[in-house]
Amino acid sequence: MTIEAFAKQHRLKIRLDACGDPVIYGSGRGAAERQLYFDKGELCLMILDGGLVKRGRWQELGAEPAKLWLGDISREGSQGVQDVKITGIPLTRARLAIRLARVKLKRVMSDAQAAAAAAALAKARGASRDAV
Repeated sequence: MTIEAFAKQHRLKIRLDACGDPVIYGSGRGAAERQLYFDKGELCLMILDGGLVKRGRWQELGAEPAKLWLGDISREGSQGVQDVKITGIPLTRARLAIRLARVKLKRVMSDAQAAAAAAALAKARGASRDAV
C-alpha cells in the first residue's frame, strides 16, 4: 500500500518533511514530533521527544519486538521524554497507530453543510458588492 492510498482511506493529510519525503504528521504537546510514514511498503510510526508511555502500549500495535525501538528517557523538568520508532505495523492496527500519533482526521462536509456554506458565501459576496 502507498501512503497516498492509506491517507485517502483514513482521511489523513500528507505533507512533506524536511527531506522531501511524504509523511502524515500528528499533533503533539510541546516540542514532540509525531509522524506516520511508509518504508518499503510497511507502515511506520516515529515520535521524537514524546511523553513516556509503557512498552506494552507500543507493543499493542502488533509489530514484532525487533521492530520496536525505544530511546533513552530524558528528564526535562518534572516530565520525562522519550523517542519511539516502530516499523512494520500491520494495517489491521492502523487505527491505533493513527490514534497514538495523534493525527487529526480530515473533516467531510455533508450535502446540507455544503449547501449552507455555499449560501452563506453567496450572501457575503453579495453584501460586499453592495458596500462598494
